[in-house]
Amino acid sequence: MDPGTALEIFQSGAQSGIYLISTSLLYPVIIILFVLIVWSLIAIGGFLYEWHKRDRNFVSLERGAFKARALLEKNDLEGAFGILSESCSTKFVHEFLDRLSAFRRVHQSKKLMEVKVEKLLQDLESLMTKRLEKSRFVTRAGPMLGLMGTLIPMGPALLALAGGDIEALAKSLVIAFGSTVLGLVAGLVGTFISLVRSRWYEQDMSDMEYLSEILFGERESEEGLELGIIEECGFEGEKKRSTRLLHYLGKVKGTERSKLREVFRKKGGDSKDELFEAKE
Repeated sequence: MDPGTALEIFQSGAQSGIYLISTSLLYPVIIILFVLIVWSLIAIGGFLYEWHKRDRNFVSLERGAFKARALLEKNDLEGAFGILSESCSTKFVHEFLDRLSAFRRVHQSKKLMEVKVEKLLQDLESLMTKRLEKSRFVTRAGPMLGLMGTLIPMGPALLALAGGDIEALAKSLVIAFGSTVLGLVAGLVGTFISLVRSRWYEQDMSDMEYLSEILFGERESEEGLELGIIEECGFEGEKKRSTRLLHYLGKVKGTERSKLREVFRKKGGDSKDELFEAKE
């Protein structure tokens, strides 16, 4: 057998194999696209329900956290976590508070408590990531499957065109363009839900870290004193100042602590001594 004939046989076999494999994937791809569309409809309903149930009020949560801190010092666990539960109705913050209440019922050392709170925050962050995985998968898989659903029918369409079968050509093009639309719609829904929920959950994680600092931070330290001044200075009544304070609380180490004092001075006084007087 000469090389030219062998090459032609190989090309013919490769074309037939690729054609059979690609066309056999058409119906599985279409079925998956239908599944993604159904998921998108269900996900939109779940997203709207979650949006309706979210009632985050940072000012109320902050005020409740300081009241709960005072009750925790008196070992009134039910009262403390009852106040916190009434202050916020976001799902993950409630989960955080429920698990914290279970921790506090067991007498543990301060160091062990800090480790458990940190582990709890990491576990909840993993749960948030897991909840976002489906929408992120649809974001990427939808357009990819739509492209596959577009390209696969193009082979039969070209064969129909070569044979002059206009009806078969039209049917293949309908499947091709319809698959593109389905994939893009599923990807659009997944992208929107993923973006909004990511922002929600980042906000919830920030709130949980802030709560843990207020509830279990060192009360005798300078940070604990400055945290306790918020109600006396009236920060909880001003959303912008509360947000600014929350930004600084994550940096109250070393030189950054002076920035936090400046925020208090703008609201409550001109010197560090006045902060201590306000607390007393």
